[in-house]
Amino acid sequence: MNIVLFAPNSLKASLRTFTAAMMAALALTSCSKSEKNIPVEQIEIRPNSIEMFKDQSISVNITTLPENATNASDLQVTTGTPAVASYENGKVTGVSAGSTTLTAICGAVKQTATIKVYWTMSRNGTSRPIKQTSGFKYFMGSSQVDSYDVDFSDGSEHFRIWIPAKLLGKTIDISKPLPALTEDWDSCFLNYRSNDYQNDCTIFMQADSNPIIRNSDWDILPLNPSGTFSLNLIPSKGYVADIDIRLSNGHTWKLHYEGPIATEERGEKS
Repeated sequence: MNIVLFAPNSLKASLRTFTAAMMAALALTSCSKSEKNIPVEQIEIRPNSIEMFKDQSISVNITTLPENATNASDLQVTTGTPAVASYENGKVTGVSAGSTTLTAICGAVKQTATIKVYWTMSRNGTSRPIKQTSGFKYFMGSSQVDSYDVDFSDGSEHFRIWIPAKLLGKTIDISKPLPALTEDWDSCFLNYRSNDYQNDCTIFMQADSNPIIRNSDWDILPLNPSGTFSLNLIPSKGYVADIDIRLSNGHTWKLHYEGPIATEERGEKS
């Protein structure tokens, strides 16, 4: 004998409602899992080549793509050499002259930007990067260097220091005569010029005399200077140069540099 059971209509309706609810829950779970697994596929750093001065801060825009990536909060940003440049709160800050990188990583995606930090020189408060250096060592019939002549430039403007070797490592106060310059031909000078020699100005110092300022036409300028400059050669750093000068017309010259300078030898050695 066959027995056939019939479910009441109310039970059938309940089963249909339960099945629909389960399918909706599964669909919602599937969508939720899909949204949680949208990884970052690309990182953009702008600018991707950063040039700056020591102590200068520059804002950097770092973007992750796609915009709806669910792991974008995992983004990590660091600099390769914190002693050269640091990164914090969307800004890169120059710490010391040199080269390094800014690296952004999120998951398996990585992007880098280059950073170049320069020593600076300035005239009347406008800072410029020291991008080029050159120099000479002069010999006067001896195996010892007689004088040093070095040039610092951003490519269009120049500061130049010439000093006898006896003043290497000395801080020179240009408002005072220099007893160390004992010979008539002994001299040191500090020069500013542009590539077109506009605003050419040279401060000369000779034995026991007050400094003289001349322009490119060799006219004496009535600009009483004050301040100091120095040049040193330190094995662990290379050349170290400082200029901090004020002229009586309000113009200022400032420079700081530490690093190597390719120098040619001139004159005759014994």
